[in-house]
Formats: sequence, C-alpha cells, structure tokens
Amino acid sequence: MKGKPRGTTSGLLEYHANNKQRNTICMLQVIDRLRREKPNSKWSYKDVWSGAGLKSQVALDSPWNAHVKSEIDYHNRMVGSAPLSDCDNMATSDWRVLGELRSEIKVLKEQRDQALERIAQYCADTDFYKKKCRDLERAVARLKLIIRPSVL
Repeated sequence: MKGKPRGTTSGLLEYHANNKQRNTICMLQVIDRLRREKPNSKWSYKDVWSGAGLKSQVALDSPWNAHVKSEIDYHNRMVGSAPLSDCDNMATSDWRVLGELRSEIKVLKEQRDQALERIAQYCADTDFYKKKCRDLERAVARLKLIIRPSVL
C-alpha cells in the first residue's frame, strides 16, 4: 500500500529562504531600535537575537547574517569596548580543548552519516526482498491451485 504523496522539496526550500530573510530583517530592526534606545552603551548578541523573537543564537551565528554580527561589533568598538561574548575570558588550553572536541564531533558526525547510509540501504533491500517474497508466495499459491485439481 502506497502512502500519501509528500510533494517536492521546493516548498520547504522556499520556506527556509523566507525564514532566513524574516530573521535577518527582524534582527536589523532590533539594531535600529537599539541605535535609538542605547546609542552610548554596548550591545550584546543576546539583546539582538532575543529582541528579534528568536529562541537561540543560531540564526545570528549563520554565515548569511555575518553582516548583523559585524554591525554589533562595529557599534561596540565605536562605544569603546570589545563585543560581548563568553569566549573573551577563555584560556589558551580551553581553546585547545574546544578544537579537539570539534574535531571529535566532526568524526562522530561522519560515522553517524555512514551508519544512516547503511541503514537506508538495508531498509531498501528489506523492502525489495519483502516484495519479492510476496510475489513468490502468490506464484506458489497459483501453482498449488493448478497442481491440486490434477492430483484428484
């Protein structure tokens, strides 16, 4: 039995593109508001993404919003302080540990992707052989019907 058709991915891609654009516009509006409300104080990244109604910093960290981050950094430099971040107080050994963890995450992601590929192949093979088995069972049933009457 076939499931419902799921459609194409074009609508999903369009939704993601619109979502990116909406997030960027919202963050730029927050920057404009901060320029009016807090022109002489530094802005945190959280002020911008939470002010835009986002739940996390993911959209701000994305490459297509690098100009938003540079706006924040530029303003903070003009005010006379460095941009706010939790990474400013990290020691060199912490950076090394972070690098090692990132490389380990990369390896684990590759292993996960390979396992998912194998699982997908096994699922496809299983579906193929189940269908083949059903076809052979039907053929056996037809042959039994043909053979039985001639035996009697």
